[in-house]
Amino acid sequence: MNEIQKRALLYGGALAAIGAIGAAWANTSTDADVMTLLSGADVQLRMAFVLPERGDDGRPLPARENLIDTAVQQLTDVERIQPGMASTAEFRGFAHMMRGEFAEAAVCYHDAQQRQDCLQEQRDVLAFNEARMLAKAGRDAQALQVFSSHAAQLDARFGHQRSIEEAGILREMGRVDEAAARLDVVLADEAASPMAWLQAGFGFAALGDDAKAERAFGAASGELPIAHYHLACLKLRAGAVDSCFDALRRAAEARPIEVRRLLRDEAGAWSAVAEDARFLGITAQPASPGR
Repeated sequence: MNEIQKRALLYGGALAAIGAIGAAWANTSTDADVMTLLSGADVQLRMAFVLPERGDDGRPLPARENLIDTAVQQLTDVERIQPGMASTAEFRGFAHMMRGEFAEAAVCYHDAQQRQDCLQEQRDVLAFNEARMLAKAGRDAQALQVFSSHAAQLDARFGHQRSIEEAGILREMGRVDEAAARLDVVLADEAASPMAWLQAGFGFAALGDDAKAERAFGAASGELPIAHYHLACLKLRAGAVDSCFDALRRAAEARPIEVRRLLRDEAGAWSAVAEDARFLGITAQPASPGR
């Protein structure tokens, strides 16, 4: 799942609820206080989200920790003024997630679903995030149960995302046939989103099924050119160097900055062809324009 999708899942429900609170802002000073505090917590958590977890010394980044601490204090104040709000529990879950406290995050997401002001849109996001946090906490069976119990609602809203994440959980559990079956459904769906095909490609590659990974990346590549990069990786691994460079060239022409970043981050995987003239031609930085 890409960062945009992650943000949509982590923030979507709470922001919808904040909007509903905002409609009542002018009615009472209490509403105004709650809205101000929730909005402040949202800002602090967003700022913390884009910061690295640790500094160059390997220790937790103080600026990030301070932002999370401030957000948690604001949420404590909200709970004191107006206890029992779903958004408060959801934001607490997000704060736990950013600290790597995944089991605690899952509890908060579950708790938020039970609160009386929880909207259906918010409940779907919360259920998805509860399952994701349970998986991150190593509670795979519980995560699958949450996904299963909310399957209809999640699939209606998020398409194949549940199946893709279930496939990852099943793979970690060693249930590879079931994982492959989840991904087969995505690959066979002509109406699936390009992002779903891209993620299915990652899933098949992790299962060692390069043939299906290639089909999935190929299906995604029409609208997501970066899929050509991942096709190139498959071809390189298979020793099909000519096909590898063809795919890499298409990716680099469409997404040069992203491809250069990937090549830098994954330099080890490309070491066997790093001195090839074709590789050097694709990866060469464009010349700066003259004055």
